[in-house]
Amino acid sequence: MKNMKEKEILQAAIVLIIAVILVNALIPFFTGSKMPLIVLSGSMTPMMLPGDVVIARSVDPNELVVGDVLVFHPPENNDPNALVTHRIISLEEGKERMFQTKGDANNAQDDFKVPAFNVVGKLDFVIPFAGYLLDAVKHNKNIFFFTVILPAGLIILDEIRNMILYSNPVKARKVEKERKKIARRTSYLVKGKKLAVLIVIAGIISTGIVAYNLGENGHLVLGKENTIKNPGSLSRVYVITPDDYEKRTDIYFWYGVLTPYNESKAYETQSSVPEGVIAPSTWTQVNETKVIAPENTPATISTVPYILPVFWIISLAEINHYLPAIVEVGFYTFLPALLLFPLWYRKSVTGRKRKKIKFRRLFAQWKKKALHMV
Repeated sequence: MKNMKEKEILQAAIVLIIAVILVNALIPFFTGSKMPLIVLSGSMTPMMLPGDVVIARSVDPNELVVGDVLVFHPPENNDPNALVTHRIISLEEGKERMFQTKGDANNAQDDFKVPAFNVVGKLDFVIPFAGYLLDAVKHNKNIFFFTVILPAGLIILDEIRNMILYSNPVKARKVEKERKKIARRTSYLVKGKKLAVLIVIAGIISTGIVAYNLGENGHLVLGKENTIKNPGSLSRVYVITPDDYEKRTDIYFWYGVLTPYNESKAYETQSSVPEGVIAPSTWTQVNETKVIAPENTPATISTVPYILPVFWIISLAEINHYLPAIVEVGFYTFLPALLLFPLWYRKSVTGRKRKKIKFRRLFAQWKKKALHMV
């Protein structure tokens, strides 16, 4: 009985923690301090691609610095829904702050300056390809029905059933008693050896892939021209983080994607952007690039396989240049274990029938031994 109470307390604590996390994550969207946006153009590739969803959070314009990715209403555009996500490359102080912006994939800066009152927010996070799902749900009634209406309807019906059921005290006690019985007969078995084997195998494979395709990582002093190559078999993402964050935009191509040594690709991009905003029609990816920087710029470089979204890799590299590689190994080590959980996790319910079968088996064994002794 004591174990049951401990189990119930643990389950309640887990549910409470999950609820707190979800509430903290969702409250900003209801209060308006965070907002989701679908990327429509390729002006910020490869950090964010058309079809990605970006999460923007509200920010004080006075706190913004060169290098931040800004979400803003383009000046002289009368459409209140027109929003652009570009990087700040310079700013002007005065009665009101003005920001000069540029898309990472664009060759030219925007032909306007963004006043502080046009600022909507700052880029907070990128969810890859989620925009395609949202767009499909919006335009396809069948997808909307099966992903929104049907689940919501089932939840509502289940709540109505529970309300009717628990309105009768006798039935409610009976149901609770039956649920406690089932809970006592329920056991959860984790096959530790199988789980350990899956993790070890996946870890060896993911570590080998990441290590083989790992490029230069560590501190360096940039020259005027710096060549970065990819001799590996997978595409690579490189991120150069100068010691002075605001000098990041002085480095031409401070991050990028390199194809394997024998490949070169060009991607078509969509160009649905407000008037006056430049968006490229193609994004070219090559296996070698030249990084132009002010000479003798101290920086840190992180080069890892392109197996996580570019924005995630950039965010991790800003914390530590080895962190993207560690996260990639960890992600692809535990992902197969989660997907193959039926191999190492089992839930079983012991009922009366099973107990009877077990009793009969024990009785037959005892009878056999007794006869043998005679």
